Amino acid sequence: MKWMLLVLIYGTIPVKTGLVFDTIDECLKAEEQMRGEYTRVYNAWRSWAEANPKDSQYPDSQKFNWRRDGMETTGTCIPHAESAAAPD
Repeated sequence: MKWMLLVLIYGTIPVKTGLVFDTIDECLKAEEQMRGEYTRVYNAWRSWAEANPKDSQYPDSQKFNWRRDGMETTGTCIPHAESAAAPD
C-alpha cells in the first residue's frame, strides 16, 4: 500500500500534496520534517520580532505570524490507491 501526505492548513483545510510514499513510516517522517521547517521559520521570525518590537509590532503580531508561519498546519498520512490502468 502507498501512503500520501495530506496537509491540513490551519488544522482544518485539507490539501493533497501529491507526495506518495511506499511506507507509512516514510510518510510520517516527511510530516515531521514539514513541521520542523514550520517551527524553524516561526522561531527565526520570533527571535527577530523580539529584538525589533517596533518594526515587527511584537507581541501584537505574534498570533498572526503563528498562523501565517504554519504553526497550526498539520499533516497526516492517508492510504493512496494506485492508479488502475486505463481501459483500452
